[in-house]
Amino acid sequence: MEPITLTGLGAVIAAVVGPMLGCILVMMRYQHKDSAMTRDLIGEARQETRDLISGSEKETRDLISASEKETHKLIERHSREHSEGLDKVISSLADARERLARIEGHLGVGSRPPGEADPDEAEAA
Repeated sequence: MEPITLTGLGAVIAAVVGPMLGCILVMMRYQHKDSAMTRDLIGEARQETRDLISGSEKETRDLISASEKETHKLIERHSREHSEGLDKVISSLADARERLARIEGHLGVGSRPPGEADPDEAEAA
């Protein structure tokens, strides 16, 4: 066996370490590009998320506004129907009172207006 000289040892080391160093540099470059691309994708996703959130907030506000308007219309319609029904009941009650007063007048029965003396009570006193 021949003794290895420093020059020969350097060539062997360069032959073994050189490709490893080259592979490490290529892998570092690939990882750097990949991490830069990942950062860009995260930034785009973040912006898209913000846009979606602001869009959904606007849609939500529009839906709430439309719901409030529809609710007000329903309440107004219900109030109007309730008021109309109440007016009909009041009118019907007034008609019934008038008919009852006519019947009582025809029969000669019923209550006297306040302050008017009842002829039966006057005779009893």
